[in-house]
Amino acid sequence: MDILPLLTISGAAVGGVLAGAAACYWPLSRVINELRERLERSEQARNGAVERSAQAREQIAQLNRAITELRRAHSSAASPVSSRDHAESVLAAGDRKSLALAPGDTVQPFADTQVMSKL
Repeated sequence: MDILPLLTISGAAVGGVLAGAAACYWPLSRVINELRERLERSEQARNGAVERSAQAREQIAQLNRAITELRRAHSSAASPVSSRDHAESVLAAGDRKSLALAPGDTVQPFADTQVMSKL
């Protein structure tokens, strides 16, 4: 048996495999690089979303604390008896500046677009 045809066929097969691998490498490497970039961008977006949600949770907790402090301050500072006494003293004093609508003032039903003559 002659070995020369066997070597030429195997050499051609190896050369064809190398040529095919080289021809597929360039487009596939571009696709792989694009996919890696997309994965990196999506990871960055996910990390940013996690940071923003943690920041939002922290802000919600701060707002809840502020609301409870305001409720405590409102409930302890303004008892119904003291606010009623204050309202009665203001009405008894006849302080026109503290009343919502002083007696004798005219009611203006439309938006205030001009300077009022009575103040």
